[in-house]
Amino acid sequence: MAPTRLHGLFVAIAAGFVLLTNLGGPTLWDDDEPKNSACSIAMLDSGDWVVPTFNGRLRIEKPPLVNWLQIAGAWACGRNEAGMRIGSALLTLATCLITWRIGGLLLGPTAGLLGGLSMATCVWTAVAGRAATPDAGLLFCTTLSIWLFVRGTPAGWRGESFAISPLTACGIGAACGAAMLAKGPVGLVLPLAAISGFALWTEAAAGWRSWLTAIVRLRLPLLLAAAVVVALPWHAWVAWRTDGEWLRGFLLVHNIGRFSGTMEGHSGSPLYYPAMIAIGFFPWSIVLLAMLAHAVAVLRGPVTDGTRRPIQLLVVWAAVWIGAFSCSGTKLPGYVWPAYPALAILCGAFLDGWLRKDTACVSWCRDPDRALGLVMRVAWTVLAVAGLAVAVGLPVAARLRAPGEEWLGLFGLIPLAGAVSAWRSQTSGMPARSLAAVAVSACLFVGLLASVAADRFSRVQGMRSFTTGLDAGMDNAERSNWACYWNVPPSLVFYARSSVAKLDTPEDVARHLGSHPRPRLLVDSRHEPQVTDAIPPGCGVIARIPTLADHHYVVIGPLPAEGVALVRDD
Repeated sequence: MAPTRLHGLFVAIAAGFVLLTNLGGPTLWDDDEPKNSACSIAMLDSGDWVVPTFNGRLRIEKPPLVNWLQIAGAWACGRNEAGMRIGSALLTLATCLITWRIGGLLLGPTAGLLGGLSMATCVWTAVAGRAATPDAGLLFCTTLSIWLFVRGTPAGWRGESFAISPLTACGIGAACGAAMLAKGPVGLVLPLAAISGFALWTEAAAGWRSWLTAIVRLRLPLLLAAAVVVALPWHAWVAWRTDGEWLRGFLLVHNIGRFSGTMEGHSGSPLYYPAMIAIGFFPWSIVLLAMLAHAVAVLRGPVTDGTRRPIQLLVVWAAVWIGAFSCSGTKLPGYVWPAYPALAILCGAFLDGWLRKDTACVSWCRDPDRALGLVMRVAWTVLAVAGLAVAVGLPVAARLRAPGEEWLGLFGLIPLAGAVSAWRSQTSGMPARSLAAVAVSACLFVGLLASVAADRFSRVQGMRSFTTGLDAGMDNAERSNWACYWNVPPSLVFYARSSVAKLDTPEDVARHLGSHPRPRLLVDSRHEPQVTDAIPPGCGVIARIPTLADHHYVVIGPLPAEGVALVRDD
């Protein structure tokens, strides 16, 4: 393997390529990115960094950490996609480095390097780490809290009881408080559940008195006080400014409501998160089952090399996040992203064991080396098959949603080449080169998908180019007066740089189109028949903006003098 002093540099380079390449190229995706971004721009314009608003109304969905990061990004990079995403990207890069450090402290430099690389080059890191959402802030703060715990308890990893200093307790609490400002109570509850659960597990054989002692040594009151000091001021201020409306909506609807029931159609079976992790942790998920078997074998076997407690922490860390959100009525892939650092280090531990020919999951076999070699060949085969699937599936998706971009299927050849190289290196007795081939191919594949393929597909969504070109060079008094029938797409609010009225009836449509100097009405094509009769003379369809979905947006406004102009913004 490479010299230890270069490990952090390798992780930073891989994460930087995945997270920063063409960061501002793709348009803001889905509803969350433009909604967060429009809220941040409203805060910046108003000078009010306390009360979050979207389209002129109170926004109760998220705490403000993501908005504060985006305001800083707007100052540094401008009011554009890069400015809205740079905070997430940098925090995710830092999380990859923290993952490397945790793995190195717990299981040695090679496991740390492989853990950091797998965290940096998996699919979901490229998706969420480049997104203008609160997820990166939550991930960073919760991972930081675990690193502070690991770093602050050196004696515990040598077999003694876990005890943390007051300073460490304050640091962990402050990190959890910041996590609450990123995404609410889960930022405090789940990291504490992971740390406390792990401490109790290590004392399980000693009885309930030792459990009480373990809890006391964690200094939970001091830790909670530090979290309150960080999180309470803003929560109290926004509650006072909004007469409690923000707290009621956020806690009752977007916390208790999401956990107890399904919101926005985001439900799933008990197998939802295992399936999402298999996709999100790709390509390193090719050894997901093997690394879990390795962890179980370490926990059950007579391990004497000091790996039991580190594996216990990683298992509890991952299980707390995955288990908690598996019980939630509302399920989304990003909810369990804070478990990925633990999974990445477990992956690094398994692969390190393979390099050292010391993997517990096959110790029961008559020929462990041969059995493990077979496991890895199966992994390379899965990687090759996945590459072929991308090479075939991506052109099909492009033909349906982004015609002309079928060449993106060539990206599928990258994991295929990595699999072939890994197989050949293993056959030649060079397992380290096998892992290097997979790491390089993962970095290229995931990075190019996020930076190039996402950009090409996003060009089908014409909201950015249409709205920014419509009022180019005009001052605020001359800009278009936008309204939407039925619902307001957050992307329009961000790219139009103005509030957008929501119209509920055809009569409202007729009134809007007839009472403004430059009226523009955006209608989902599925609702177009409902407003056709309300369009006054002189107005008509001036553009049709495509989307990646089965519908498009119709723009209605005053027609040019020569007649109706149907525009398709590609």
